[in-house]
Amino acid sequence: MPLSRVTDVVAGLVPTDPLRRKLIAIRLAESIGKGVFLSGSVVYFTLRVGLDARQVGLGLSAAGLSAFLSSVLFGVIADRVGARRLLVILFATLAVGFGFYSLVDSATAFFALVVTVGFLEYGTGPTNGALIGNLVPAEERVKLKAMMRSVFNIGFSIGIGVAAVAALSQRLLVLIPLTTAALMAGAALLVTRLPDVPPRPAPVGFKRFAAVRDPRFLAVIGVSTILASHVSIILVTMPLWALNRTDLPHFLIPLLLIINTAFVILFQVRASRGADTVHGAGRLARRSGYWLAGGCAVLAVTALDDNVVLASVAIVAAVLILSVAEVMQAASGWGLAFGLAPEHAQGEYLGAFDLHVITQNIIGPAALSGLVIAFGFWGWLGIAVAGLVASALIIPAANRSAVTLVRETASASTT
Repeated sequence: MPLSRVTDVVAGLVPTDPLRRKLIAIRLAESIGKGVFLSGSVVYFTLRVGLDARQVGLGLSAAGLSAFLSSVLFGVIADRVGARRLLVILFATLAVGFGFYSLVDSATAFFALVVTVGFLEYGTGPTNGALIGNLVPAEERVKLKAMMRSVFNIGFSIGIGVAAVAALSQRLLVLIPLTTAALMAGAALLVTRLPDVPPRPAPVGFKRFAAVRDPRFLAVIGVSTILASHVSIILVTMPLWALNRTDLPHFLIPLLLIINTAFVILFQVRASRGADTVHGAGRLARRSGYWLAGGCAVLAVTALDDNVVLASVAIVAAVLILSVAEVMQAASGWGLAFGLAPEHAQGEYLGAFDLHVITQNIIGPAALSGLVIAFGFWGWLGIAVAGLVASALIIPAANRSAVTLVRETASASTT
C-alpha cells in the first residue's frame, strides 16, 4: 500500500468533530495503558514481584473469568446511573488499582488485586458503548467504533514499545504499572469533559437483565462466539501450530501479529460500511464466516506438506484472510449489538453481547489449539465447517432477535 494511502487512513482516524475527537482521545489513552500493562505484566510480576509462571497464569485467568459477571453488571449500572458518571468512576478506580500493583509483594496480594482490577476493567467496554449510544446518532455508532478499534491497535502498539523500554532494567520495571495508572487517570479526566446525558428511563414493564434471559438474543451471542474464532486462531492456535507442526522459521511468528495489527488499523473503518443496521450487520457477519472458513482451509494445507516455503506462504496468506474475517466480524458485532439493544438498555445489551468475545478468549485458545494439534488437517477443516454453519445461522438468529425486541418494546410501552 502506498505511503500516502497509509497517511490518509491514519489522518482519517482524527475526527473534525470535537466530541468524537474526545472519544478517540479517551480510547487512545486507554489502549496505550493496556498495551503497556498486558505486554509487560508477565515480566513485571515474574522479575519484580517474584511470582512463578503458574501463579501469574492463574491470576490472569481468574481476572478473565470475572468478566462473565462484570460485563453485564456494569452495563446495567451504566443504564441506571449514567454511562459518563460510571466511566469516570471506573477509570479513576483503575488508576488507583494499577498504582497499587507497584506495592504488591506477595502472591496473596497479587491474586486479590488482579481479580479486582480485571473485574473493573471488563466493565469499561459496555459502559463506553453505552456512552457512545447516548452521544452519537445510531447511524454513526458503528463507524465510530471502527475508528476507535483502529486507534486502539495504534495505542496498544505504542504501549508495547513503552513496556519494552521499561523491561530493559530491573529498576525501570515499576514504570509498567505506574504508566498504566497515569493513563487511566488521564482517561478519567477526559471523560469528565464529555456532555453529561441523563440515562433514558426504561418503559413500564421492562425487566432488568432481560438481555441474558432472552434465548433469541443469546442465540445471536452463541453464533457470534463461533464467528469470533479468529481471535483465538490468530493469537494462540496458529502460532502454536506453526511452532509445533511446521518448519516455519521462528522469527517469522511474531511478525504474523504485526501483519494482523497493521491490517486492522488500515482496513477496520472500511470494513464497517453497511453494518449500521441489523440486516447489514447480519450479512457482514455471514461473510466473515466465509473468510474464517477460508483461512482455516489454507492452514489445513500446511498439514499435508512439510515444505517450508509452502508453509510460509500459506500461513502468511491465512493471516491476511483471517484478518479480513476479523475486521468484518468486529464491525458486524457492533452493528448487531447496537441494533438489537433497546435505546434505554444500551449498556446491558452491549455488555451481554461482549460475552461472545469473552467466551472466545477464555475457551477458544485451549479448545481450538487442542483440536488442531490432535487432529491436524481434519481439525482445521472442522473449524472451517463450524464457521460455515455459523454463517448460515447468523442472519436467521439476528432476525428472530430483532422481531422479539420490537414486540417486547411495544408490549412494555403499552403496559
